Amino acid sequence: MILLDTHIWIWFADESGKLTEQHRQVIEHHRADGLGVSVISCWEVAKLVEYNRLKLACPKNLKGF
Repeated sequence: MILLDTHIWIWFADESGKLTEQHRQVIEHHRADGLGVSVISCWEVAKLVEYNRLKLACPKNLKGF
């Protein structure tokens, strides 16, 4: 298992071009073993969204709920 830092987690989830190919390969290599994020990272993302510094896309299959 690897623990993703907040910005790496956001870039990975958002499929951002900011995440290097090398980092993406490392994450994909360890994906089967598990990817982790700190509870603090969850809090940081919540605060970034709250202060409009981060906008998260809503998957199409969840719109309307």
